[in-house]
Amino acid sequence: MIYVNGDSHSAGAEIINGYCFAADDRRYIAWGSRAHPEAVPHTFGYKLAQALDQPFFMDAESASSNARIIRTTKQYIDTTQDKSKLFCIIGWTSWEREEWKFQDGYIQITAGGIDSVPKSMEEEYKKWITKQTPNELDRKKKFWRNRIEQFSKELTDQNIKHIFFHTYEYTDYLTEQGYKTINGGYHFAEDAHTAWYKYLLDRYTNA
Repeated sequence: MIYVNGDSHSAGAEIINGYCFAADDRRYIAWGSRAHPEAVPHTFGYKLAQALDQPFFMDAESASSNARIIRTTKQYIDTTQDKSKLFCIIGWTSWEREEWKFQDGYIQITAGGIDSVPKSMEEEYKKWITKQTPNELDRKKKFWRNRIEQFSKELTDQNIKHIFFHTYEYTDYLTEQGYKTINGGYHFAEDAHTAWYKYLLDRYTNA
C-alpha cells in the first residue's frame, strides 16, 4: 500500500481547472478540503503506486500543516492491520503553518494573513500573524526538524518503510529540471509529477 500525505504539492493542486481543494469544484463540495478526486490519478503518488502495482491512498490536503500530516498519518496507521505492507510517502510543508482545534475538528493556519477562520478566532489569528517573526520561524524550523526525525524513528520502530521530503526539495528539483508551474503559480502540472514519481521510484527501490 502506497500512502501519501502532505500539502498541496502532494495533493495535485491546480492540475484540474485550477482547483486546490475538492470543494472548489461545485461537484465535490461535500469533499471539503480533500484533494480533488480527478487530480489524484495525475499525482506522483498515484503514478508510483501504479508503477509498483500497489494499492494507493491519498491523505494530502492543500494548506496542510505538519501537525495535520502527522495526526492523520498516525490515524491511518492505527487502522492498518498489516503495517509491514505499508509504505508512507510524506511531503512536509512550510514550518510556520499550524493546526488549531475548533469545535469537533481542526482548522489549518498559515502565515499569509488571508486565511478564512471562524469569527470567534479572528482576533487570535491576527495576533498570531504578528508573532511570526524571523526568530519565531527559526524556532519552528528547528522544532519541526526534530519532530520529523522523531516521527521517522517511530515509523522505523513499527517496521513501516517511508520516504520523507520537504516541499522545497520537491520544488527546487523540478525547477532545476526545467518544469514550469501552472499559470506561473506555485503548483506543477502532471509532467512534473511524472518526473518526481520517477525520482521517488529510485529512492523506493533503495529504501
